[in-house]
Amino acid sequence: MNYFDLLTDDLIDKILDNVVDDIDKQISLLNKKINKLKKHLKYLIIETFEGSISINYLNVSYCIEEYLFSNFEINKDIILINVYSEFFGEENGVTFMSDRIKNPTYYDILVEANKSVIVTGDYHHTFLEGLNHIPNNKLLEYSGITPNRNVEYYEFILGS
Repeated sequence: MNYFDLLTDDLIDKILDNVVDDIDKQISLLNKKINKLKKHLKYLIIETFEGSISINYLNVSYCIEEYLFSNFEINKDIILINVYSEFFGEENGVTFMSDRIKNPTYYDILVEANKSVIVTGDYHHTFLEGLNHIPNNKLLEYSGITPNRNVEYYEFILGS
């Protein structure tokens, strides 16, 4: 005995409609993800010149030796900052602070570095060379930012 013989045509149509609706929803979600990825990657320029690779994202060049799409290895969420003043020792500088980021890739960090350059207006220091960990007990004194628990803070190392 075949159990499909017990199903009426109406029930089979209903099942097939539900399956098709689910596939349509999955395709729609996939298209949204693809469009979001295209939007983000359109500003990424990767070029080779005489054996070296140049990676740029709008205003910032990537100089870290890690693979761009590998994850930054840390178990906690991070917040990225960029403390900028036109003159060393000046108190009235501009500080960029990212949103809280969970499990970022180096590409995500590059995007945030670009945001920090725009916010601070420091277009002279645009080579992302690395990140400097700032311990929570030194963060307030260093940047004026009150630290959150369970978050690690890193400052961009941007060269000229």
